[in-house]
Amino acid sequence: MPFRPPSPATPLAPDAFGLWVVPRCALGAALLCLGLAWSGRESDRALLLALQQLSPDWALAWSLLTWSALGIASLLWLTALSSREPRRVAGILIAMLLGGIVVHAIKRSLGVDRPLAVFGADHPLFQVIGEPLRRGSMPSGHTTTAWTVAGLMTLSSARGAIWRHGWWLLAAAQGLSRVMVGAHWPSDVLAGAGVGLILAPTVWCLGWTQRLGQWLDQPHVRPWVGGALPVLALLLCLLDLGTPLPLASCALLISLGLYGMWRWSSPLLQPAVPSA
Repeated sequence: MPFRPPSPATPLAPDAFGLWVVPRCALGAALLCLGLAWSGRESDRALLLALQQLSPDWALAWSLLTWSALGIASLLWLTALSSREPRRVAGILIAMLLGGIVVHAIKRSLGVDRPLAVFGADHPLFQVIGEPLRRGSMPSGHTTTAWTVAGLMTLSSARGAIWRHGWWLLAAAQGLSRVMVGAHWPSDVLAGAGVGLILAPTVWCLGWTQRLGQWLDQPHVRPWVGGALPVLALLLCLLDLGTPLPLASCALLISLGLYGMWRWSSPLLQPAVPSA
């Protein structure tokens, strides 16, 4: 059966570059500077306690949101949903490398204590959900990942798509969850969102990203990408990543992995259109 080559990734239009990329980088820089300037202030600590007190008792929901912003989890669901835009997958792979370097460099240079190290485990208002962390608070790496993913998903989608706003809402909820589980200060989340806003358009426009996206779109590579997704989903269910996953969440992950495998492989199973 002859193969139909998969459609190439849609490049970012020149008008979209000026309309979306430049404002995002400017906003990202502003959020990063605001987060750095706000870090360690009493208002930062007071807001964390206020948010935790105002939040409903949604421990499982906050845990799952914060878990979904892990790099390996984000890689799974972004790849599963990007069979027609391999450039997104290339973008998140490069962003995870560059973003990891940037985030850990800032963490090591600033050495900001996490909320647990400041409030202590016996504080009457402060709570920790999940793994108790004490060092390397600024910025939030989970939030950086979440806002990078949202940026990649919206840069490569049609400007008129209403659903694109949902990615920003999800990224905001994932960042907020880092405060609710007691892992980060609000200033860390602001700075992480800023890094993500800068990182997404930067990696999207890199020549490395375009070339890697084209390679991932090759007919002999796509089945390997799809086949890796169920394996990745299974590993996420089995590995201890700080948040125990309910059985329903594991079933959803496996289903997502199988869906992604089908989407990445399906173009190869379609017969080519006969030439006129």
